[in-house]
Amino acid sequence: MAKENRGLVAITGANGTIGYACTVYALRLGYRVRCVVRSEDAIQTLKHGPSLQQFASQIDYHTVPDNTVPDSYDSALADVEYVIHVAGVWPTPDKHPDHDIYIPFVKSMQNILSAAEKLYTVKRIVFTQAGAAMVHPDDGDTLGTAMDIALNEYTPVHPGLLNLTPPLASPHHAYCAAKAQCMTTLKNLRASGKVPFSIVQIIPGTVMGLSELVSAKTDGRKHMDRMSRALLFNEPKPRYAFGFVNVGDCAKIHVEALDEVKVPYDEVPDWFIAAGSSDPSKGGEATWKEAGDLIESTFQDKVASGLFTVGRHNVPINMPYYVDSALTETKLLRHEKFKGLNECVNEVAEWYRGLE
Repeated sequence: MAKENRGLVAITGANGTIGYACTVYALRLGYRVRCVVRSEDAIQTLKHGPSLQQFASQIDYHTVPDNTVPDSYDSALADVEYVIHVAGVWPTPDKHPDHDIYIPFVKSMQNILSAAEKLYTVKRIVFTQAGAAMVHPDDGDTLGTAMDIALNEYTPVHPGLLNLTPPLASPHHAYCAAKAQCMTTLKNLRASGKVPFSIVQIIPGTVMGLSELVSAKTDGRKHMDRMSRALLFNEPKPRYAFGFVNVGDCAKIHVEALDEVKVPYDEVPDWFIAAGSSDPSKGGEATWKEAGDLIESTFQDKVASGLFTVGRHNVPINMPYYVDSALTETKLLRHEKFKGLNECVNEVAEWYRGLE
């Protein structure tokens, strides 16, 4: 159990993969947490979380059904000292590019900032961003798997995304544009010094890891990230990969970034990179094959029984970057290393093997 009160943090999207892990880590570290979600059903899901039940006295809940509405976060952020804004929409083909993706990303950011400016209690806001802001969707599947470009704490967003506005051509266009524009807005706002709180941005790789909210194999496979499914079940290759991060490491980066003493504002880069550093001498093919070989050798019996069908050739179509997260590891992991793809997929496989 936590031994100190480190203040109240609001976590949007607390029922999602990153949000839930952030909630658990923050509680264990001594924060009180306000879980901000869209519905009462989401609250009930969270209340059944095993790790959350032991911290029930440190948690309260708030619903924001529509985060595009002006002032939508005002009451959710009342008396809050810190915010981790994770909530967002994945750009699946069934989503409307403008109304379901671009507008919610932009408006929710604006509404978080507006609420924090009005309330005066907020000290620091951490925003979850995406590597998709560094690529242009019109490049299609031409980026290759060489992994010969550095993705680090100062890699710029793609300039061609900054002028893309609705109507947008696809969910992917909407996602890339919204992320790039939000990241640029926040970077400029931070540089202006015009807000009474500090701003931190984090770019996670593909988040991989177990979920304690899942107990059955059928649900586990649905919950699993796309990289693990491609490797463990030979499902279709993912379209993009911008590094890989264990869900626990991802949560740790978000929560540790709240600490204004350990992470002084003048030492915060453009964005922290929450992903395991990769070997620039290895391309995507070699990186992926190594993970496939590990699964086949570690879980020989489960491969033989058909539980796992190793997708050794399902290399993501676009893997242009190698990850250099050395600065993030130094500042937020205290020189520890992120788990890499091999460790992440091994953990997922162990977890899935143990489900009913």
